[in-house]
Amino acid sequence: MQYRAVVEIPKGCNRRIHLSYDKTNFIDLGLIKDEIPINEGVMPVCYGYIENVINQIENDNVDVIIFSDKTYKTKDKVGIEIIGMINREDGDHKVIVKDDSVSIDNFDDINNEEKDLILEYFGYKSKIISVDKKEKALEYLYSCAILN
Repeated sequence: MQYRAVVEIPKGCNRRIHLSYDKTNFIDLGLIKDEIPINEGVMPVCYGYIENVINQIENDNVDVIIFSDKTYKTKDKVGIEIIGMINREDGDHKVIVKDDSVSIDNFDDINNEEKDLILEYFGYKSKIISVDKKEKALEYLYSCAILN
């Protein structure tokens, strides 16, 4: 299956931007550091969601962290390849993806400094249970409701 992500928070942004629940626009919810003080609240990767795939625990789009050498902005749509998943205790898992500008095959291919920052950042609000490989991430996506 081909997946496409929508960017909510670009890499380097310090604002909490989220698709409104009525899905009509993007809203600014304030500074990230008010919720996540790690990295001074600056998003270390592009962050968004996978179109038309719902996390049933949150009843919200499945979250993705996007590895890319490209610069994206809020609302950009990106063709992605699934490479893994950060499995969190609260069920708000983060699917790890890449676009066509990077040549990583899994989370282990990322340098240790960046990997540690991402784990600290996305593990701040809820404990990370595991970092899973592509197969587990795909199983999770298949278990989610696909909208038509």
